[in-house]
Amino acid sequence: MMKYQNPALLIFILLYGFQLNAQDDHQNHPATSQEIIISIGNDSIAGYGLFASGAGKKETVLLLHGLPGNERNFDVAQELRRNGRNVIFFNYRGTWGSQGEFMYSNCIEDVTKVLDYFSVPAHADRYNVKSDSFVLFGHSMGGGVALISGAEDPRVKKIAIYSPYNVALAARDPQSLTGARNHLKSLFMLKVDPDRFIGELIDRTDEYNPLTYQKALSHKKLLIFDENERNKEWIDQLDGAQYILMKTDHAFSDKRLEMIDRVSEWLEE
Repeated sequence: MMKYQNPALLIFILLYGFQLNAQDDHQNHPATSQEIIISIGNDSIAGYGLFASGAGKKETVLLLHGLPGNERNFDVAQELRRNGRNVIFFNYRGTWGSQGEFMYSNCIEDVTKVLDYFSVPAHADRYNVKSDSFVLFGHSMGGGVALISGAEDPRVKKIAIYSPYNVALAARDPQSLTGARNHLKSLFMLKVDPDRFIGELIDRTDEYNPLTYQKALSHKKLLIFDENERNKEWIDQLDGAQYILMKTDHAFSDKRLEMIDRVSEWLEE
């Protein structure tokens, strides 16, 4: 039986071989980016995929933007892709060129339809997506959409959100509703009827409150960032959620690196 007299040499050979294999894997399966059009009924929505290098199916993150969606979180996307995850960005119906009407109910349904698209075996194979291992990452309105759409979907294992906007609380406040209606009227990049949008929030307040899904969310891995403590009261009612307060603005403009580092660590835990 051969005996290695130099353990350090053996370790070097093993590590060097592992590094060569990893390089070959990345060279044979490089990272890619691709525009993706997803049909929802008679409408089409615009998506963009950032697919990680390496062979094999991967955990996949869906980015859910806010209202109207100026913050796209592509800095988050690039870092997560570098760490070996696929990332999908898309515009809800009625936003930024995606067809259809912008409604809160459509935003929630759009998430499910995007999950459905990447769960089709042919699409999961093409894009190396683990169809039972999705992460939702939402900002502002997208945070509330992430909690609601992901709560009862078994394909979604983890949900991370920052500066979340709970529309159910706004729907109970006449002043907030007036401000929201005026804001919607100013957003030319949306195909929206402000009165219909606001009316739906009022009619379906309980359905659009993340706390309605408290039990289902207790089985998810949750990470929630906030720029102040305005959301802490309702977030504290979500069992097991990690809550991180960072003094910054609504877009976390001067805390991006800290947030991204924490998200990356949390995904590995």
